[in-house]
Amino acid sequence: MNKRNQKTLVKAGALLTTVALVLTACGGKDEAAPKGNGDAGVNQGPLQLTMMLPTYNAEQMPADSSVLKSLEEKTNSKLTISWVPSSTYSDKLSATVASGELPKTFVALEPKASNIVNAARSGMFWEVGPYLKSYPNLSKMSDIVLKNVSIDGKIYGVYRERDLARFGLMIRQDWLANLGLQAPKNVDELYTVLKSFATGDPDKNGKQDTIGLAVGMQGNNIAGFKDILVYMGGPNEWELKDGKLVPAHMTTAYLDTMKFYKKLYDEKIINQDFALVQDGRAVMNKGQAGLWIDNMLDGRNIEDSIKKVYPNAKINLINRISGPKGEKTRAGAGYLGMYVIPKTSVKTEAELKQILAYFDKVSEKDNQNLMKYGIEGKQYTIENGSYKPNQDPKIKAEITDGNQFMIMQDQVVNYGSELEKLSTKLFQDNATIAIANPAAPFISNTEIEKGKELSKIIADATVKFIMGAITEADWKMTVDKWQQSGGSKVIEEFNAEYAKVAK
Repeated sequence: MNKRNQKTLVKAGALLTTVALVLTACGGKDEAAPKGNGDAGVNQGPLQLTMMLPTYNAEQMPADSSVLKSLEEKTNSKLTISWVPSSTYSDKLSATVASGELPKTFVALEPKASNIVNAARSGMFWEVGPYLKSYPNLSKMSDIVLKNVSIDGKIYGVYRERDLARFGLMIRQDWLANLGLQAPKNVDELYTVLKSFATGDPDKNGKQDTIGLAVGMQGNNIAGFKDILVYMGGPNEWELKDGKLVPAHMTTAYLDTMKFYKKLYDEKIINQDFALVQDGRAVMNKGQAGLWIDNMLDGRNIEDSIKKVYPNAKINLINRISGPKGEKTRAGAGYLGMYVIPKTSVKTEAELKQILAYFDKVSEKDNQNLMKYGIEGKQYTIENGSYKPNQDPKIKAEITDGNQFMIMQDQVVNYGSELEKLSTKLFQDNATIAIANPAAPFISNTEIEKGKELSKIIADATVKFIMGAITEADWKMTVDKWQQSGGSKVIEEFNAEYAKVAK
């Protein structure tokens, strides 16, 4: 397996030690790779490849798409695609896996879903981990992400790459300028800036009608909370302490983060209706707040939205906030689904290698950009260095859901705005300070079964604490309830899995 990311992520601290330990169990240096190389299948004629993919658009990519034809030529393949609406994809996949009548490859959007885990354990899918190092592009896959998609320490698919650490601050640069403030560099300065945004009339309208931080709910999660938790020295979902995995909400840093948010709430620095707001970006888009914390790709759209109300608004991006443990940020999953190869449809190692060779070719620079933008001169043109998409509906349709074919995205050309280019740069910088979730490689059957119920117990109590509806003593009772409701079993199961690779 590739060791590139271990070098960049070593700064993230002790939590990443887990990854190194796990990697050893996942076909390490002493495990011989299967015979053959990444060129397997090149001279065997076009690969006949059936696949099932989710579509996020009302109209599918046409079968005679010029972009699809170009991809087939470049990868020496003939692709037969079964498109399934994303809204019904999970149900369709479950039924397809249960039937055993599978295409040669399909995207598992949730690799740790119980039906995928059970199928992998039953031997339904090829284990591809030992083969990856034989392919020039697939061998560059992140060790961190490979472990995130692993099942019992084995890799059963080729993940679809996403930036490992996208999170950061989107801040009103014009408000900072109006108040004569510098961008915050640590948690204390962050509070000072937020307080000033709420009380210092940053929009210069003579009214105290602004707030510092826009907050809303993302499912059970408070937007930005997990990021502030890491800034304040807390873990990313789970903490590895004294050789044991501990859930984030059982750490001192989690309690400190709740107290920080309660202070923001009590001082009206955040929107008081945050528990009812489904998308905190709406508060930001109206020009009412000075800061939003989430995926920094949101920056351009937020700035564009605010400019419709306040034409002189300007958003800046910040990815480094220092706390008790220095500059840290949280790593995400680093993928969006993975391609799985069923043994019931692909019966020989030779055909498996041919499919992996296809995925490797899809990850070449030209093909990455082909499936992102289409064919230059047809789907788009470059005029004076600027990207101009073709607005003809028929031409645009030929690149519909093209990104569903993509594996690696590390060589995609960024034709975006200055904010989008900055976000790409900061994503790369984030990777050097990102804290991984040390429990991500492992599976808890109890968590699969009761995870939503258990997370709701903690999420509801977190909101209530911030709003002053419960005390610290009540919070401790909630944690006890979580443990008694199955949380203790989750901790036990994750630690049992960790113990297998920590020896």
